[in-house]
Amino acid sequence: MRTKYLAAIAIAVLAACTGLAVISLGSLPLEKQSTPTATQMADRLAQSLDPFFDAV
Repeated sequence: MRTKYLAAIAIAVLAACTGLAVISLGSLPLEKQSTPTATQMADRLAQSLDPFFDAV
């Protein structure tokens, strides 16, 4: 049961961060916008989820 709550929180945080990233990228001029590579995205996701897995 606790794992389900942590998973739900992690998904909510990911969705919120994604929304903020989209909003912030939309405000940049086109020449400054860049798409991160899959490795960079995976690294950022892993760093954001580390506190959740360390707490278990």
